[in-house]
Amino acid sequence: MLMNDTLKRLLDLQNLDKEIMELKREQQGIVEKLRAEQFSYQEVADKFSKSTENKKQEEVDKKKLELDIQQAEEKIKKLEEQQSMVKKNKEYQALSKEIKEAKEAKNKAEEDLVAFLEEIEEKQVDLEKQAKNVEEVKAAFFVNAKQAKEEVAEFQTKIKKYLLLRKELVKQINPKYISQYNNLYEKRAPNIIVSANNNICGGCNISIPVQVVADILNLKEEDDLIICENCGRILYVAENKE
Repeated sequence: MLMNDTLKRLLDLQNLDKEIMELKREQQGIVEKLRAEQFSYQEVADKFSKSTENKKQEEVDKKKLELDIQQAEEKIKKLEEQQSMVKKNKEYQALSKEIKEAKEAKNKAEEDLVAFLEEIEEKQVDLEKQAKNVEEVKAAFFVNAKQAKEEVAEFQTKIKKYLLLRKELVKQINPKYISQYNNLYEKRAPNIIVSANNNICGGCNISIPVQVVADILNLKEEDDLIICENCGRILYVAENKE
């Protein structure tokens, strides 16, 4: 039994739509993968930028510690000069206390500066590693972006080719069937037209009455397409090639 020509063309249309859908899916996969890589690159770049900004603040903090030491030294020098000029023991002892406190403050500032410089040195090593990583990630991203652009262009060419074939095929099918197909496509894509072989709907696996299968086999070009009463898909019976 030969299949109705309309059903044949609709099946060809469905196969084309499946090809187009798959091409678009793969194309979108490339785009999404590139977006994820761009996001990763941006994260690395932002982290490096933040570290660079922190380094500027570290320079400010370093100068402050150095200034604290300088001011402590000047204070000690001034107090020692004052102490050398006093004659009363009470005043001498008071200045000795101030000198001791100033020296302790200076020692504390020097210790803080040494620890801070060690911390800066460690961060500088990390910053250099980050800078290298940024360049590597950036280079990889641009290579992948170029490749993705080429692949997307190839998919666009293939999709355009299939869309042209689809346009020509649609011209060969009665508009009312195309309208029915398009309405179903929005709800049931990608399987709009399904087999009714073995009296089973290939879309929802519900049993189909024998008479319905017979009607499909005897379908004329001017007849309405037969649909599954359960899922609404268009039914066909595969050709018996024996």
